[in-house]
Amino acid sequence: MNAYQQQAESIYNRLIEMEQRAEPNLLFLCSYLLGHISLVSAEQGDTADQFNQRVENSLEDAFKIDKLSTEDLHDIRSLWAQLSETDA
Repeated sequence: MNAYQQQAESIYNRLIEMEQRAEPNLLFLCSYLLGHISLVSAEQGDTADQFNQRVENSLEDAFKIDKLSTEDLHDIRSLWAQLSETDA
């Protein structure tokens, strides 16, 4: 397993753990990120930085078309930053 796959698995598992004990708002954030993590995990890559960048690109593309509140956008970005900085 390379660093890309390790990063994907680590963040995915942390989100699943968080989701299991989450209140409704955090549950939404975890579910939203899990979808992007799953899609990016299916791609090929070598490094944790590549994985993180692809998730960020996926999120930014989705934010352009998803009808999310400013608060949701902020909260999703904050949770992603927390997860990606911890595991990088």
